Amino acid sequence: MKKSEQRVIKHYGLAIKTIKKLPNKKYKLIDVGAAGRLLKKYLPKNIDYYSLDYFGKHDYVFDLNKGKVPIKSESFDIVVCLETLEHVLEPYKAMKEILRIGKKDAVFILSMPNEYNFVLRLYYLFGKKTSCQEPFKIVSKGQHIHQPRVKDVISFFSKFIKIEEKEYYWQSRKSVNNDFFYSIDYFINLLAKIYPSLFARVVAVKGIKKLNDNFGK
Repeated sequence: MKKSEQRVIKHYGLAIKTIKKLPNKKYKLIDVGAAGRLLKKYLPKNIDYYSLDYFGKHDYVFDLNKGKVPIKSESFDIVVCLETLEHVLEPYKAMKEILRIGKKDAVFILSMPNEYNFVLRLYYLFGKKTSCQEPFKIVSKGQHIHQPRVKDVISFFSKFIKIEEKEYYWQSRKSVNNDFFYSIDYFINLLAKIYPSLFARVVAVKGIKKLNDNFGK
């Protein structure tokens, strides 16, 4: 495996680690917000992979803003949704649909960015914008509509699933192909374990669904 591929895996780290620990049998997995379907490349052969996104070549082409996902309830053993819900107009409604398509004992691996990490705080301080911040066009272009803190992400996901594992990590885009930035990321990740609200770029969780009818209330 190329060095750059090993570094890309960081984004899927909790999902890959969780799947490797499962008993060796057939599973149906859906990747919600799959983009380039990169997760599929790192999955073992006992995983039947399905993807969903609002454009491109996917098993399900659907906009999560449009309501009910065209998938039968309790269809999947594993549901992955990584850094997607911050782009959705109504994350509570979308999350209920994501929960619905997972089986009662399904494993959920979910993540959202921490929009209050130290780099973004510096951006705000000096009046800088990121590529996800375009005034007056954020909604129309599906950029980062929501800007949660670490505790907001945990609180949100805990309304829907019983969280069994959390992971806080930092990964910059430049680190994939640049050793210098990869080294910086390594040290920031050490700090992210101690003080995630400042040094985590992404909050990832793994768990099982809460079996009640009051999701999001």
